Amino acid sequence: MAVAQTFVNNTAEGCFVTSLDLYFSAKDSTQPITVSILETYRSRPGSKILPFSTVIKAASAVNTSTDASSATTFTFDSPVFLKGGQTYAIGLFSNSTKYVAYISELGQNILGTTRRVSEQPAVGALFKSQNVGGQQESPLQDLKFSLKRALFTKFTTGTVTFNNNAIPSDTLDNNPIEVNATAGSGTTFGGNPAIIKVNHENHGMSGDKPDKVTIAGLVDGTEYNGITGSNINGTHDIGNVTLDSYTITLSGDAATSTGSIGGSAVTATQNVAFEVLQPQIGFMHPEDATLTHKVTTTSKRSIHGAETSYTAQSETEITPNDNFYFTTQRQVASPINETTNFSGNKTLTYKVEMSTGNQNTSPVIDTARTNLIAITNRLDDPSVSNTTGFQAETESTGGSANAKYITKEILLDNPATALDVRISANNFPTSAIKVLHKIRLVDDSRPFDEIPYEFFNTTGLADDGVLFSESRTQTPYSPDYNVSYNEQKFTASDLGEFTSFAIKIVMTGSNPSYPPRITDLRAIALAK
Repeated sequence: MAVAQTFVNNTAEGCFVTSLDLYFSAKDSTQPITVSILETYRSRPGSKILPFSTVIKAASAVNTSTDASSATTFTFDSPVFLKGGQTYAIGLFSNSTKYVAYISELGQNILGTTRRVSEQPAVGALFKSQNVGGQQESPLQDLKFSLKRALFTKFTTGTVTFNNNAIPSDTLDNNPIEVNATAGSGTTFGGNPAIIKVNHENHGMSGDKPDKVTIAGLVDGTEYNGITGSNINGTHDIGNVTLDSYTITLSGDAATSTGSIGGSAVTATQNVAFEVLQPQIGFMHPEDATLTHKVTTTSKRSIHGAETSYTAQSETEITPNDNFYFTTQRQVASPINETTNFSGNKTLTYKVEMSTGNQNTSPVIDTARTNLIAITNRLDDPSVSNTTGFQAETESTGGSANAKYITKEILLDNPATALDVRISANNFPTSAIKVLHKIRLVDDSRPFDEIPYEFFNTTGLADDGVLFSESRTQTPYSPDYNVSYNEQKFTASDLGEFTSFAIKIVMTGSNPSYPPRITDLRAIALAK
């Protein structure tokens, strides 16, 4: 630090300063000068610089005069907030010793006059750097400066509007595209060699409009199992949508052999689906000020739901830095889908309305610290009729449902003949919880992974057959949300003697905003 001038902010509630005027009599021809506002420690300049207060001025932009009449204005990138009653310091820094700033000195003549300086114009002191380190205080001297503060119009609302950025394309796993050469003219994968299946985890898209996807990364002139890369690269409608895949019907080419293709550089556009939104907003909220946060979202059809996609939803007031729960699935769409299905408009808008009752202060939004965390529940409701290649949950491994909990094989010291499973669950009319078991009978020599599952009560439902109770709440804004769980009982008897077992819990639903919730699980193997 070359020079620092301390001062006290006398506005009780604080204020925002926008620029600083300094006066120089000499400057360097090439080296710049830097100005910052510093916090102080025990009324001496400290090392912490206030945000947005640093301004670097090129030598050519510094004005000089012989009578201290020509100001050099240092305008801050953003208004700098000064707390009321606090002492701060203006710091001047340069690698050159040729900069000379005008000061006043108590008892000396005012420049160009015979009048003496009889009182200090600033509440503070001037500090100068010493060659051996540290700061030398000059209590009789003060830097000549003019610090300008902002005056805000009271009780007038200003609005800042944010829109979603373009969702970047996703790089898919190696060989993410499946092709099937089985002859046919059907509309599903495996029944038409012109239909390819793209494995794309959490792609966030729907099939009701339908959504479009842009594929890239295949080599145009290369043939992949009979299909040229240029025929796959490009924009396509999607169909047969699951949470992690979709199909594309190609024109011109058809697969001549079955397999997985694409290589390691395939990219695809994607949407972002969500039911929970957490705005992470950096802001300052002074007294006598108001901040109102609002969000406008866009509807999305969930994987096995019946909603209509791409309908703008009503503007909703939202609390920043906290989870907000929607009652239906929403989305931020890729640029191609915003263009195709939303007239080129952005699919998410976030507004902050600000006003103040004090002319010296205002709410502040830090635009460098604004983002949204979008959260989705991976919930679907697959069946033979809505899922190509449907796999039942009773299979020994796998199953088409995405939300499930499977225990490891539990070994018993003594054979058992019955199972008693209890869960504490919260369910909803649009979702279901089904429980299955598999057992290894004493005379069964198959590997455990080859033994199929069986539903409790043939349907997987609890012994009482109750799917849900209207008294149970699913909204996180209800005080009962974290305690509204009912015990459900699943029993199976006369199973024959078995020496190990596993439990599978399958959760399905058509509205991922209302997923089943389970808080406890107990499984007991019983013997006669």
